[in-house]
Amino acid sequence: MKRFDDIRTIFVDLDDTIWDFTANSKVALKAVYERYQLDNQCSYDVFIKEYLLINEQLWSLYHHGKIEKDFLKRERFRASFERCGIICESPERFDYDYLETIVTLKNVVAGAPKLLQHLKKRGSVNVLSNGFANLQFRKLQSAGLDRYIDLMVLSDDIGVTKPDKRLFDYALEKAKANAETTLMIGDNYDADILGAYNAGWKTIFFNRRGESIGNNVADLVVQSLEEIIPYL
Repeated sequence: MKRFDDIRTIFVDLDDTIWDFTANSKVALKAVYERYQLDNQCSYDVFIKEYLLINEQLWSLYHHGKIEKDFLKRERFRASFERCGIICESPERFDYDYLETIVTLKNVVAGAPKLLQHLKKRGSVNVLSNGFANLQFRKLQSAGLDRYIDLMVLSDDIGVTKPDKRLFDYALEKAKANAETTLMIGDNYDADILGAYNAGWKTIFFNRRGESIGNNVADLVVQSLEEIIPYL
């Protein structure tokens, strides 16, 4: 008997679970960096190394409600430019141009369309994301993934982020679902897996980066999306 036979409602994370944020971000950043001719002040390779560290730290704080979205968007480039000795008149404008570029990109995580098409046979397939409301659906559309999604629930909807249990409870309410028959698939162990686990959901951890997890609570751990299909 398959482990997830009772699942009727499925939520997937968007960024780096089905839509390849890592790949798309690098393409968008390089394009905007060159457009602003900032490589005259600091090489792109040095900048991207600093930016990725700062951005990861800020997103972790945002996940846990310690900073606001506007601060994250403003600070990630301001701090990166400062660290690299870059003078940029408007980090806010740079951020805007970066986001407007990234939403047009189409790279998806390997196996995402095949998995989503398979999941549609099981019940409703929905997105649960901490990403910004004005961007997430545009990403799905650009990549052609919107056809598979029934409902999108975003942290912006209620002002709390994964792993906060309130967002998972809100998602159940919107989907008219029960925790016992709901599954979360995501690549962020803290936000997606622990959050869903604490809300009483089943979980599949898409460990695409090969992270070492100590006290693992996920019902299933995979390193590729296609590994999920036989279980559902």
